Amino acid sequence: MQKVPIELVRTGMILARTINNDAGMALCGEGTELTDVIIERLKRMNVSHVTLRGHPVDLGQTKTKEQKIEELKARFIHVQGDPLMDEILAASESALMALEEERQAQEAEEGGLP
Repeated sequence: MQKVPIELVRTGMILARTINNDAGMALCGEGTELTDVIIERLKRMNVSHVTLRGHPVDLGQTKTKEQKIEELKARFIHVQGDPLMDEILAASESALMALEEERQAQEAEEGGLP
């Protein structure tokens, strides 16, 4: 799954999440294959980003799981030793690991689709 600016979306990409307007009304459902017409309508409705299946767009910011964890630890360096902050760091690391595992499983699942 990848959140992508609407300007980078192309025909044939598939939505991983439903797009809702500010009032919560669904504009386009999960699993929809995007067409030029749909993309233009979303732009006219001021949709700025969409979440797509897989990682179809290279945003130039791909980081490894290890890099993400190191960045997270660096953010907590000044509060190291504080029991509450250590607990928050541990929970954040666990959440990051779970998200990475979920992303990998989704990519593997999508890779198996025809």
